[in-house]
Amino acid sequence: MGMLGQYVMVSEDTLEQIMEIDDDLMDTLEKLIEAGNPSYEIDKLWDGLHFLLTGVSASEPIEGHKLSESVVCVHVFDVGEDDGFFACTEQDELAGIIQAMKQVDFDELEPGFDLAAFRSNNIYPRIWEENRKEALWHELKSEFYALLAFYEKAMTAKQHVIFSVV
Repeated sequence: MGMLGQYVMVSEDTLEQIMEIDDDLMDTLEKLIEAGNPSYEIDKLWDGLHFLLTGVSASEPIEGHKLSESVVCVHVFDVGEDDGFFACTEQDELAGIIQAMKQVDFDELEPGFDLAAFRSNNIYPRIWEENRKEALWHELKSEFYALLAFYEKAMTAKQHVIFSVV
């Protein structure tokens, strides 16, 4: 399988409840999705998108960097390392992230899309092969715009976003 990334919209009340829960956070998020909370699966491309936008792995989030926060969110949950990665972006923080995302120019990024850099920085997953360069570029670009649309929906709905990698 692998480490899959997923975003889930939650209300203020739900976020407060989650912050108080010491149980399995992934189980809680799965129940929310089953109950109809909007979600978006970035699958395995979260680290690649973070690297494309920031030049560093998502395992090294950049505090205050809106494009880093667009991928890994703002506030990291304190959970055991074996439990996965969980973070949230509160509703009032979405506007700044969305604004930064709208400033991204893929025509400017494309010449610097160097798969050797992805490989040498051990960007997850290990798919960064030259013969897949065009397809990977389109996949990352597609994931970026889908994530932007998800954030815009969350902002309109006045929802917070929780990101998980498990």
